[in-house]
Amino acid sequence: MKADRVLQRHHAASLMAMQCAVRVSGLMGIGMIGSFRKGLDTYMLCLQHSASYVKNAHLGDTPEAVSAYADVMSECVEKSWQDYRNTLQIILLTQDEALIWASKIDRALTNV
Repeated sequence: MKADRVLQRHHAASLMAMQCAVRVSGLMGIGMIGSFRKGLDTYMLCLQHSASYVKNAHLGDTPEAVSAYADVMSECVEKSWQDYRNTLQIILLTQDEALIWASKIDRALTNV
């Protein structure tokens, strides 16, 4: 095998590795920022509902009023769970992207 061909393969693989690093780090950054934003959003929503309930709460509240507050908080928990699932999907997509690029780099290095 000629040295030119080896250098071309290594150059192509190096460029693909850099592109892979940029893409995967971008996806991880998006996932991290999105996760942080969603966490703060859920926290603020729960805090808002809690403050609203405390502001309007009375010692003689009916069980229905307390139940309505519990329902709102259950919705907050459900939203938080959905956000967590979305974050896991982003992580899995990032892993898939990294595996795809690793196979492209392997092919570039073994291409004769």
